[in-house]
Amino acid sequence: MDTEQRAGGEMGDQDPNPWATPQGPRQPVAPEQATPQPLPPQQGYPQQPGYPPQQGYGQQLGYPAQATYPQQGYGQHPYPQQVPPQYTQPYPQAQQPGYGTPPSAPTAAYDANPYATGASWAPGPQQGWAPPPKPGLIPLRPLSFSDLFGAPFLVLRRNPKATFGSALLLQGLTAVLSLVIVGVVTWLSLSRLSQAAPGEEDAISAGAITAIILSFLIPVAVSIAGSAILQGIIAQEVARGTLGEKLPLGVLWRRTKARFLPLIGYTFLLIGVVTVFIAVAVGLGFVLTGLGGTAGVALTVVMGIGALLVLIAASVWLGTKFSLTPSIIVLENGKVFASLARSWRLTDGYFWRTFGVQFLVSSVVSVASQVVATPISLLASLVPVLFVGVDSEATMIVATIAAQGLSLLVSVIIGAITVVVISATSAVIYVDLRMRKEGLDLDLARFVEARAGGRETVDNPFDVAAAGGKATR
Repeated sequence: MDTEQRAGGEMGDQDPNPWATPQGPRQPVAPEQATPQPLPPQQGYPQQPGYPPQQGYGQQLGYPAQATYPQQGYGQHPYPQQVPPQYTQPYPQAQQPGYGTPPSAPTAAYDANPYATGASWAPGPQQGWAPPPKPGLIPLRPLSFSDLFGAPFLVLRRNPKATFGSALLLQGLTAVLSLVIVGVVTWLSLSRLSQAAPGEEDAISAGAITAIILSFLIPVAVSIAGSAILQGIIAQEVARGTLGEKLPLGVLWRRTKARFLPLIGYTFLLIGVVTVFIAVAVGLGFVLTGLGGTAGVALTVVMGIGALLVLIAASVWLGTKFSLTPSIIVLENGKVFASLARSWRLTDGYFWRTFGVQFLVSSVVSVASQVVATPISLLASLVPVLFVGVDSEATMIVATIAAQGLSLLVSVIIGAITVVVISATSAVIYVDLRMRKEGLDLDLARFVEARAGGRETVDNPFDVAAAGGKATR
């Protein structure tokens, strides 16, 4: 019995189940004092990296032992102990093994990357799409339809002294010449007719009528030349306004005066072509009418209608294709025929867009002009009727002259505005087509940047020959 008890006691000294929980109460141990007890490895499972050897599993046969990493025991976490009630204190940042430093403290390897630091994520202006520069009149990019429609009116409002002043000067000069030349010629012709002998009235009357008609041609020619000059001045204003410059009237005239003769020559060339076409059509009409009979009259009528339709279509087509010629003559220092050919090439593929913008702007300006001018013209025509009962003839003459003078003044002002807007439309279309086809917007942007930086630049970036295809030298 004693032997069995001793044997049992000796056997009881060894725990038959090493995984069983020890009997009896255990004293709590502070986490920082807990020390894990290593257990012998079990056979059949490899040791995992980053974890301590587990109890009850041995080393597998046939597999080499893998490297272990020291880690704290089960009583502690790998992170510093946190105190839940303390919300005002920030949690300490623990460094995790094998994952490098946190973003708040970037290493030198990440300093070269601006996106590696936390500062780059801070709120503030972000780099993104930026609109094209707009140093002046229009943005330096291919223009939309609304830009093309609004820019001509902005030209008039942006620099009225130079644009409206030039147009008013030329329109006023034309009006004065019309009054002086036509008035003097008419007065001389009628005076001669009143002093003619009884047998010479018919010849003097024919000569007087011819002189009066020819006198009207002089103001017409002056008006045409003035319109051509004004187109060049407005083209110069649009070009400099696109670069952010606002030139006074005198500077615009000095920059453009060297191109006055080519501008006038181009304008009279177009008028000559139209005149020749009309003369040929009228001559053929007389020939057909001379054939006599119903067939001759019918052919004349049909030919007249056909000639009118052809003239309208040719005027629209050629006028649109050659509408950029004044801008090319002034801004690129081109010759007349070379400028006509270049205008033809620039409008290739954009005929209807060019015609649509010009037609819309012309229609708006024409309607607005008629709304303003028609009431004043009616009032001027009614003045003699209103003063019929007045006994004083001098009063009626003065009232009539005042009404006609007011109507003429309004017509001159409206004509000046109309010419400026229509000329500016062609100039803006010219700049837009060059930006679309030739990348002029990039050249102009380089020119503006170079000028702002004080570097040497060409005087006229629109001149292809002078700029060499670039805005800066």
